[in-house]
This record gives sequence, structure tokens and C-alpha cells, in this order.
Amino acid sequence: MPEIIILGGQTYPVAPLTLGQMRRAGPAFMRIGVDTPEAMGAQITLILLSLQAANATITPDQVDSIPGVTFLEIRQAVEVVARLMGVELKAVEPGEVMPVAGEPA
Repeated sequence: MPEIIILGGQTYPVAPLTLGQMRRAGPAFMRIGVDTPEAMGAQITLILLSLQAANATITPDQVDSIPGVTFLEIRQAVEVVARLMGVELKAVEPGEVMPVAGEPA
């Protein structure tokens, strides 16, 4: 059964990334978040790459145009992509600093 993510209330299939896509996705994990435009862009990059892995015809403009996407949906989608990449995300308690991917927890 293929993995799916939900964006704007719609389901989209996602797939494991290719090695070339991993090259772009790795640095995005180091910038992930919602507190700056660059950090938000990192999450969207991860989602885009996984959507393109499932459907190579999807364009960045199509992803940017998905209406009604919530921050919760973005977070959940990134968690799915992380799992597909073999990245384990650690829950962060309030006031705790989130470790950067590749650093010891």
C-alpha cells in the first residue's frame, strides 16, 4: 500500500526519494521549521521531493498552489517523508532545543 499525505484536505501519494533527491532533502532537514521563510521552504522542499518521487509530473508551482493547507498537515507530511527517508524525528518538549539532523541527541 503506497504512503499518502494530506494537504488541504486532499490525499496525495508519496514515495521514497531517489538518491539524487536525497542530496537535496538532507540539507532541508537542517533548516526545517516554521519560524522563518527559509525553514518553511525546507519543509515544502521535502514534501515536493516525495510527491515527485511518486509522480514525476508534479511541479513546484502545483504544490505551491494547493489551497487550504494547514501547519498540522505540513508537519504530518514531513513526518511521513522523514519516515520514508529513514530519519527518526524526536519529540521536542516545550523549551527544549530541537537537535539538528546528524547531531547526537
